[in-house]
Amino acid sequence: MVSTKTVIVGLGSLTVCLGGPTLGFAAKCAGNNINTMLSWEPTEIAKGTTLTTFRHTSVSVNDDRSAPAHLAAGECVGALLTTPDGKTQGGGSCARKDKDGDVLNEEWVLPVGTEFKGPWKNVGGTGKYASAAGTGQWEVVMSQGKMAAVRWVGNCQ
Repeated sequence: MVSTKTVIVGLGSLTVCLGGPTLGFAAKCAGNNINTMLSWEPTEIAKGTTLTTFRHTSVSVNDDRSAPAHLAAGECVGALLTTPDGKTQGGGSCARKDKDGDVLNEEWVLPVGTEFKGPWKNVGGTGKYASAAGTGQWEVVMSQGKMAAVRWVGNCQ
């Protein structure tokens, strides 16, 4: 059985992707990702060890409304591993398409023993995002039911 803490951490993690930023082609960037859970599938591997896979939709809202990926939308997938000591770690990927049809790809990590925050990085994409390589930090700022908001900051060069 999956603990409430695991579900909250997982939802937050997904949201982060899930949380990743949208490319702004500027040195500094920040914004929020609004995520909605599509699937959440925990599997108890052994007593106290649970592997959870998930998928959610994500819309990125840049603080700089003129950033190329402002309002880019797509999906994120990920996996979380919770161990008998109650610690969770995980990671995942997101792909969001902008108004021009170009896709920005992102990876995120939930380090072991942390809750609701971690690093993200852009890993290319299509069109204008082919060389995207920004990095930064994400943190879940709101999680309610199947919805979550993730604040992200970083360098979106």
